[in-house]
Amino acid sequence: MSLYEESDGILETHVTWKDGFMSRIALVEPDWQNVEEGKELPQKFALKISSQLALIPFSKMMNYEGGEGFGAEKLAKLANLTRECHNREVEIYEQLIKFNCPDIPYTKVYSLKPFDNSDDLKGYMILEFIPNIHSFEMFQPIPIDDLHPLVRGIATFSALAQSLSPEETKLAIDRDYLEIMFKDFFNETEQAKKFETIRKLFEEDHPENAEKLIEAFKHYLKLIPRYTKISEILGFKLVLNHGDLWQSNMIYSKNKDGKLELKAMIDWQVAAIMPPGLDLSRLLVGCLSAKDRRERGQELLKCYHETFTRVLGKKLFSIRELQDSYNLYTPMMGLMLVPDIYMFIDSAKLSEEEKVEARKEARPNIVAIMEDVIEIHENNLVNYPEFMRI
Repeated sequence: MSLYEESDGILETHVTWKDGFMSRIALVEPDWQNVEEGKELPQKFALKISSQLALIPFSKMMNYEGGEGFGAEKLAKLANLTRECHNREVEIYEQLIKFNCPDIPYTKVYSLKPFDNSDDLKGYMILEFIPNIHSFEMFQPIPIDDLHPLVRGIATFSALAQSLSPEETKLAIDRDYLEIMFKDFFNETEQAKKFETIRKLFEEDHPENAEKLIEAFKHYLKLIPRYTKISEILGFKLVLNHGDLWQSNMIYSKNKDGKLELKAMIDWQVAAIMPPGLDLSRLLVGCLSAKDRRERGQELLKCYHETFTRVLGKKLFSIRELQDSYNLYTPMMGLMLVPDIYMFIDSAKLSEEEKVEARKEARPNIVAIMEDVIEIHENNLVNYPEFMRI
């Protein structure tokens, strides 16, 4: 391998691209020269470059602006958000390096470059390349036994982060996480489209539940400003959450026995200081099958609570409080997931036959999420009447 040999990457080089949500990721195969004797350098590494270019195809896939995607004006407004997300992830990786804890799986870091100011156009991270990845699409459930290491990892991270100073977490999203998310990506026009999608999804077999689900979602949308004050209202303790725990942000590989091994949690761009129910609701609603969530979901809540308490050395919150925060964030996660699961299937790199099969396999879980959200919403109205009042 050398610079004068053609390869199958960009411009026939050894660099290949993959789009993230707010980044482009290059796989680099360097040709190291004059390496010091005894020094080991990576044969491959990942170069993650923050860029809004990745937002353009994403916004089209999500059918924003009538399928046209974000225009120049919207992208300009999101420029600061892109920089903030990148610098937040840099900050989190710095803390992960500081923790140096083997129970938190994350990619090895070679170099971090934050954006220095609003005019700086160069922000990147050079990270370990992990081979033999076993990928899960966002519509594919992960077996619950394979999520236990991840739950222990995020609980350990959140517990260790309790020792960080405000200066060390200054870039983390504050309690207005939901206000930010819905302002930038789920405005009233997008909400109306999602509600119409739900009606079409269930018009043949579950029309009554579809209307119940829409009414529940509308209820929670009115509560978003109250979620910003949930700690003051309900006394929930706040921890540093990953903020975006879904299939694409977990790296698994298979060992020689064919068993899954968690290698890393990635994409810490929306780490937020929130109740722990934020991460757990995203995880249980989006990554488990209906059977695992209903029959064994409590295992993951218990695993999180036991791990967090052990690592912190004291009980910060009860298992009951953890359950309460999970219950209150689950409908919000359902709103982000239910209308878009088929869209992710349609945009996946699958044949038409595979997409038909994926829709068939995903259907029972979508229905189960709808049923569970309706049930949880009805319980929330009884259990948290003051918070739920609109």
